[in-house]
Amino acid sequence: MFVLRFDLESGYALGGERTEENWGRWIDEAVAAVSRIRAVLDRQRVPATFFVVGLVLEKAGDRLASLLKGNPLLDVESHSYTHMNVKSEDPAVAEQLRRELRLTADLIESHFGARPVGFCAPGNFHRGLQGCRPPLQVLWDEGYRFIGTEGEGPPERRQPAPFTQPYWYAEDGFPDLLEEPIAGWHCNMLFNTGGQMDGFKPQVGFADGTVLEKLPATVEEGFAARAKEFQYALDNGLIYAPGNHPWSCYRFDPEMTHLERLIEMAKANDVRIVNCKQLYEECKARKPG
Repeated sequence: MFVLRFDLESGYALGGERTEENWGRWIDEAVAAVSRIRAVLDRQRVPATFFVVGLVLEKAGDRLASLLKGNPLLDVESHSYTHMNVKSEDPAVAEQLRRELRLTADLIESHFGARPVGFCAPGNFHRGLQGCRPPLQVLWDEGYRFIGTEGEGPPERRQPAPFTQPYWYAEDGFPDLLEEPIAGWHCNMLFNTGGQMDGFKPQVGFADGTVLEKLPATVEEGFAARAKEFQYALDNGLIYAPGNHPWSCYRFDPEMTHLERLIEMAKANDVRIVNCKQLYEECKARKPG
């Protein structure tokens, strides 16, 4: 399977002064990116999930709803309210998470007519929320049934994320809560759209152990790196769920050509394309007992 998922935040997540002018620029960029993505999704008739930050929805809810409503293949879920770090044993962080989930769920319900049941953690972590019960408890209590919190390798090589496949949090006491990990590079790291990879040096950059000599500088190079990840998934019978951010994809490739070519690659190889909610439903249907 090829899972299409997007973390719908904006450039504000990189930092910077939150002036009215900057917010206007960040929001315009995010909306333009979603518009281009929606055009590709409509043209290809494929599903996708958008995990939206509450602050962005608060500032551009009507504009985003006009782009994402009306297509039953599109799924809108939560990405917190402020883009907070959720992995903590601190009860105060757990309570902040609870507040942010409720604020964002109210906004999603107001604009899209249903409360979210999926959550993607800002940043993602090595091994997700395994062994970190407080946020898991909050997520479960607030009605979340699938989450995306795993999306990094170990500290010595955080990117790319390993091809960990979906799993249930049974060992943490939540046997019906599904983790849907991100695989491969986060787009903002691979394309260096936020400057986080300045000073990059050649390193093991793919799951097959081969080296990424340099970060992609052109759309063709960007697609080639993504296609290499996808081919690894195809060769090993794995789900491919790359981490995408609309603002970042837009900065690198305003026409979303690399995204459309990945969709075409999936279709050429008879790979089913699903959104995160559909993946959850399939995993739930196959779950023993």
